[in-house]
Amino acid sequence: MSEESSPDHAPNPSRSGLPPEAGPQQHARLTSVLSAHHLLVSLGLYTAMPVLALVLGRKASGAAGPGLFCYTASAGLGALLVSRWLSRRRYLPTMIAGTLLAATGFGLLPYADDSIGPLVLLLTAGFGMSLHAMSSRVLVAESVADGIGRQRFYSVLMVAINVAATIGPFVAMAAYRGGDTRPLFAVVAGCYLLAGASLTLGVRPGLRMPAAETRWPVGRATIRAALCEPTARATVLATLVGTFLYAQLSSAIVLLMADEIASAPMRAALLAAPAVGIVLLQTPATAVMTRLMGRGVPMFAFICVACLGFGGAMLVLGSGLPAAAAVVTAIALFTLAEPFFHSPVSTAFAGLPVGSRLEVLNLRQVCWTTGEALGALCGGALFLLLHRNGQGHLYWLALGSCATVTVPPLLLAVVALPGRPVAE
Repeated sequence: MSEESSPDHAPNPSRSGLPPEAGPQQHARLTSVLSAHHLLVSLGLYTAMPVLALVLGRKASGAAGPGLFCYTASAGLGALLVSRWLSRRRYLPTMIAGTLLAATGFGLLPYADDSIGPLVLLLTAGFGMSLHAMSSRVLVAESVADGIGRQRFYSVLMVAINVAATIGPFVAMAAYRGGDTRPLFAVVAGCYLLAGASLTLGVRPGLRMPAAETRWPVGRATIRAALCEPTARATVLATLVGTFLYAQLSSAIVLLMADEIASAPMRAALLAAPAVGIVLLQTPATAVMTRLMGRGVPMFAFICVACLGFGGAMLVLGSGLPAAAAVVTAIALFTLAEPFFHSPVSTAFAGLPVGSRLEVLNLRQVCWTTGEALGALCGGALFLLLHRNGQGHLYWLALGSCATVTVPPLLLAVVALPGRPVAE
């Protein structure tokens, strides 16, 4: 029996994102409002991220890795620190507060010139993003009762996010001129402010998040399941590998392109390519995944396919090809793999057999952030060290080998399990 068909996991109308009488029109309105909201939030984020490592590096030597780590760790784990406080809080003010904090952190970044100020501001911006991300994911999980429906909703949001990610690098290129970052981060802050205002158009003020079932963001039962239940354990491990590899896009690959590709428009186009791929490929990819899920293929399998694609990109970067050709090929592999990673991770965790979706999505945050933060730290520090000493190819080969060695056994172990549910 899948999670959604169990009485213990049926949506609770009193805490659901939509009232029990909600019909297609209410669902369509929520989808539209959250899509517009994520579009604006992501436009701010993806305007900042293509140049953030470079900006931090120019503020202080060696600051890129620690700065990216601070932002990524805060964006992923910040909400977990106040998980108990979030229990039963209203979605609307919580999500608006998140966008205001992100606007403040990024908006003030150009004015912090010491070594500590940028880190504090990035922690603030990351915490705001964490509140926004956790609240919106729980809102979708509570509003949609089945795994396939959640996958479709998350996929719609992914398209909106990646429309913004397509535009963001070009906005950054236009706004970041002559070393003056103030116009760029003013645009970023403005996007977050508009994103907060957009929520008032469709999220009802009285809606509250579900009550926490434990005093901890992730309780012992959930940790036990993650360690002992084969599908949960494999999902956790594959997510750690995938997010570590994906973090290279905004850290090591950005730094590599800054050294090896002189054309700013070409760099922007390459950074936008995975987002264009999501816009073009997410809908057909979702259709394929939905069809295969109906035939019993676990959502976890798609995460593994994406991890292997990311690993292949790392091997290409370490293959000895000319830098421009290697980057173009690697970005193409990221573009093909990404539709099978982001929304499937959220769907897979939302479908794990744990009582509170808030708690299981907290587990998702822990796994996602651990991989992404460590990946950003390594990409902004270790890769840079190796690259400057002419050994950057070793970094890429190590990452690619890790993916190709660890992921196939996880996939084979889960697919071989007897009595799998039809859809997770």
